[in-house]
Amino acid sequence: MSKVRPAPPLVSVILPTHNRAATLARAIRSVREQTFKNFELIIVDDGSTDGTAEFLREYAGRADTLVITTRQRGAAAARNLGAGRARGTYLAFQDSDDEWIPRKLELTVAALAETGPETAAVYGDMIQITPEGKQMDFKSPEVEQGRLINDVTNDFQVLRIGIQTSLIKRQCFEAAGGFDEALPRYIDMELFARLALWNHLVRLQEPLALYYMGPGISKNRSALVAARLYLLDKYRSRLSTTPRHLAWQYLHVAEALDKNGAKARAAGWVLKALAKAPGEIGAKRAAWALLGSWRRVAGRG
Repeated sequence: MSKVRPAPPLVSVILPTHNRAATLARAIRSVREQTFKNFELIIVDDGSTDGTAEFLREYAGRADTLVITTRQRGAAAARNLGAGRARGTYLAFQDSDDEWIPRKLELTVAALAETGPETAAVYGDMIQITPEGKQMDFKSPEVEQGRLINDVTNDFQVLRIGIQTSLIKRQCFEAAGGFDEALPRYIDMELFARLALWNHLVRLQEPLALYYMGPGISKNRSALVAARLYLLDKYRSRLSTTPRHLAWQYLHVAEALDKNGAKARAAGWVLKALAKAPGEIGAKRAAWALLGSWRRVAGRG
């Protein structure tokens, strides 16, 4: 007699991890203690070497949990691998060093179920926890369908959306192509940028996750430079339709280079920004501020 396969869950939770054995239990517990229970948990061990594999043995074989072990390929590839094994209608992504509030899935499932086919995802705010234990509000932006750049921040409009707060329709995630595995940083942001170009995204104005600050990809300055250059190249044609937007991306590249100590290269990008949008007062002020700070440093040398 053939075994009857259980019905697919409504939500597939993807949790990638790499060498975070110290925080993984907290992240998993926050998923398993959700008030909403119709989900499967897919944990992807992205080549950990710190005892994570041994810790995850207790979850192997559970009906509601799938553990996948792979060689290290990065967070984007690990999330895509997990999403490729998902059976749920909706996808949720948890980070292995963060924590969900108990009603995170309940609230996002209810909100997404009320939307129409034009909506790809819902997301919320976070509470940021510093290494010293201080808590701060981490507000997510409001997003306009079809827009790439926010004219107030002069950067990608979806910047600061936390992937761990979101719930995404799987068909929309797949149609967008998943996470871009070539990006060394801004992986979550770039996915939301693509989703927002063709879909509606809904913000829930309340914290849905605790975001713990600490070491990781966000501290890698070389990755910051590489990511800014990659994003500039990937979206250049769309950015070029508004010279001001392109100029500001040049300035973001310059800022990344400056943080990485490549001041001469940064100055070149500042001059490109000034040439691209000579009449843009905001860009001009930012450019001259950068150049001025470098001149002051050089003068003290």
